Amino acid sequence: MNIIRWAARIFGTLLVVFSLIFFIGSMIEDSHNQGLGLETYNIIVFAVLGIGFTALILAWWKEGLGGIIAFISFIVFNLLAAASPVEGSRYMSLLLIPLVPSILYLLYWLLKRKTGKEGRRA
Repeated sequence: MNIIRWAARIFGTLLVVFSLIFFIGSMIEDSHNQGLGLETYNIIVFAVLGIGFTALILAWWKEGLGGIIAFISFIVFNLLAAASPVEGSRYMSLLLIPLVPSILYLLYWLLKRKTGKEGRRA
């Protein structure tokens, strides 16, 4: 079970750090080119993504709560990406990757609850 938890922690942390680096780099580049004029759709997508990444950090302490919030946020993010109003954009299955650590956290949480209940009965 600890392997699942540590896999979720490592993968989730790397995902958050990697995404932050790209987000900050993108914001710096955009500010030099055209200012920070984000459209409403982009603000919503970034907010949902930010909630998901924050939930991955929360899952270090509260696996169940963080996993559920991250899972829901990344599902909503994928739905928003699939229904993108941007002309010529297409959905990439690569966007499903953030779901992996949230699923691992939920799996760990469920297994922990199951073994905890069985341990109390004995």
